[in-house]
Amino acid sequence: MRRIFLLTISSLFVPVFGQTSSEGLSCFENLTAPEFPLSALQAHVDGTVWTTTYVSPQGTIDKIETQVVSAWGEGPKLLTPPVEKAIRAAKIKPACAGKSVPAIFRYQLHGEATASPTVTTRTEGNLMWIESHPASTTATKGSH
Repeated sequence: MRRIFLLTISSLFVPVFGQTSSEGLSCFENLTAPEFPLSALQAHVDGTVWTTTYVSPQGTIDKIETQVVSAWGEGPKLLTPPVEKAIRAAKIKPACAGKSVPAIFRYQLHGEATASPTVTTRTEGNLMWIESHPASTTATKGSH
């Protein structure tokens, strides 16, 4: 009886669309960095968008689930749309067809917001950093 209960509970955690890919961001052939929305920069909003992209057996995106972790109430509204737009514009590699693909997008502000900040991106495993740096900080970095 106990064994049946454990099997039933564990089956609830299996993704509906099939296997989970451990490849994450590498499943996307031409994923461009999501923009850091100007409204988020002006409001000093940053945070992390956790995504799971469900890929059909034909290699198309069926669904994107997101969860945003941000200290700011506006975080989900401001940061989710550019991430979903970038994912939907990307092409999925054939090896990831039929899988659920996890990826994390971390928006981070450095210093005070400026009218024309320098936005940089970098990728580490399944994590893409989208970072905003004030123009004055990046210009003087080399002189310290």
